[in-house]
This record gives sequence, C-alpha cells and structure tokens, in this order.
Amino acid sequence: MTGFQRGELRELLRAERPAVCFVTNIGDAVLTLPTFRALGEMFSAPMTLICPKVAFDLCFHEVSPRFIDITGLPLVGTPPLPGQSERTVDYDSLVSEIGAVDLFIDTLPWDSLSNIVIRPFLDRLAPTTSVGFSPDSGFDVVVPKTECHSADLMFTLARLFDPALRIEDYAHPLRLPPAVEQQARSIRAAVPAGVKVLVVHADTNWTEKRWPVTRFIDVLDRFLARHRDFVAWVVGMGHEELNVGSARDRIIPKLGLPLDLTMGLVANADIFVGIDSSMLHAADLARVPGVGLFGPTRAATWGFKFAPHRHVEMSTMADITAAEVLSAMEDLVGEHF
Repeated sequence: MTGFQRGELRELLRAERPAVCFVTNIGDAVLTLPTFRALGEMFSAPMTLICPKVAFDLCFHEVSPRFIDITGLPLVGTPPLPGQSERTVDYDSLVSEIGAVDLFIDTLPWDSLSNIVIRPFLDRLAPTTSVGFSPDSGFDVVVPKTECHSADLMFTLARLFDPALRIEDYAHPLRLPPAVEQQARSIRAAVPAGVKVLVVHADTNWTEKRWPVTRFIDVLDRFLARHRDFVAWVVGMGHEELNVGSARDRIIPKLGLPLDLTMGLVANADIFVGIDSSMLHAADLARVPGVGLFGPTRAATWGFKFAPHRHVEMSTMADITAAEVLSAMEDLVGEHF
C-alpha cells in the first residue's frame, strides 16, 4: 500500500459519500459480491455503486440502493453490432449524476484497462481519496496484487480496512428477488422425491472455453446410466442439445431463462458440472459440489473456492477427456451422496 497507515485507512470508513466502481462481467460480479458485502457492512454511509445495471440487479442490489448505471462504457455491456460505430461515452454526464465523492474505490485489477476505463472517471470526480489496484492510474492508495484466487484478490479491498475479515463470512448465495427464489424452489420441488439434480452449464461466447458438445453428451449418458437417482438440468443462454443420447429422457433443458432464475436453479441443484463461468461461481457461493472444466483460464484463479469440488484442467479444452470429467464427478458423488 502507498501513503496511508492502518489507522488512517480505518478513518476512511467514515466517508460521507463513498463510491465503489465495478466495470467487468457477470462472472466477476459474482466473485466480487463478498467484497461488496463486507464494504457495505463497514461503511457508515451507503455506498454509491457505479456498475452496469445487470451486475446491480443480479448481485449488488442487496448492498446499497444507491446506483449509477454505466452500461455502455468501454468493456461494459453489449458491444456494437457489425457496421455500428463505437459508443460515445459522456463521462461528464455520468460524473454529474454521481455527484461529489469523498472516497472512490476501483475494483478493476488490470492496469491497462484501468487506465482506459477508470482514469477518465478519476480525473473528473476528483475524490478526496481514491483506492485501486493499478499503480499507474493515480490512486492515493494502491493495493498490492498477488497470485491468488480472484475472489481473494477482490477481498483485499475489504481487508485493507480490517485485516481480520474472512471472505468465507461473506460468501453466501446470491440474494434473489423473493418471487424468483420461490420459482426456483418450486421447479426443484417438482422433481420426484429421492431424485437428485445434476446441473450442467456448457455454453460461452469465449470459443476457447467451450468443451465439445459430444463429450458433454457422452459424460451425461454414462453418468446417468450409473446413477438412476439423478436427472440433469442443462442451463445457460445457448442452444446445446445435450438431451440426444441414451439418457435423454432424464436430461431436461432449462435454457434461455432469466439470469437470476437460472442462478436460482443452480443454487438448488445437488451437483454442478460445467465450464469456467458465472454459473460455476454461483454454484460455488451456494456450496453446490461441482466439477469445473478449465483450458484457457486457470482453476487456481477462476475455479471453485468454497464448495467441495474437482477441477479438470488442461492446456486446451480439447485436451480434456470425457473419462477425466466422469471420474471427477464420480469422486464427488462418492464423497457427498
């Protein structure tokens, strides 16, 4: 850290207009939620949450009602369609909407992106004190980065003010709207008594993170043949037809549902298998035992942290075999069912 002693950092918790900025994707929002919960508990005034609406609605709404939507900033929201020009970002209007800020905390850990996205905010807001990870963005307090799980890295922002904090105390399932939570529980309650649910997430826009659909089908067929007391729910926004093999009658597509309901279904499952994604992180917070598949990303940084788990990790997704995934699933079932 630079410039501040521990007692001075504690004094920052008295800020009258604290603001916390989050600009990345939904998976990162789920990983950052324990940190937001801890910060929201420590500050004496409500935090202003500067983030995309989807992250606020799904994750951060429980922390503070004060919210500024930054959907449309670089790296935030839906990219322009082919033939469309890049959006023009009116930072001055956003800063006017945010108002005066005496403490600004940035959660973006990547230096080059912080300079692109956050520096214009920081220059215009001119907060009394600023905190962030990038040493080149002009923060008053620079938080050191270490090689660790992404959730732990985010949580260093909370432990900055109280080193005794434990991330596990804030790593609870997403708090969904009551109607959505009830809908998820009702869907689960419709599963016959004694039948367990395997939830599967296979789709992603990142091509390198995809695992061949044929291997998912193979794994599901073999797993369900061995475990007659299981059914499988396939969740996500894709159109993977995984219910085409010999066990197709017990593979139920739950694709294209609202994001909050999908994560509610994940939290109500008995076991998870899927790629590195927001669904994996939601399962982790809900303590659903899971198997995560990793190729271009590293399990030590982006994998399960809180729930019982197995990671199957290779240099590419194509190198992961169906036998390895099935073995990991069998290990978990043997331990927990």
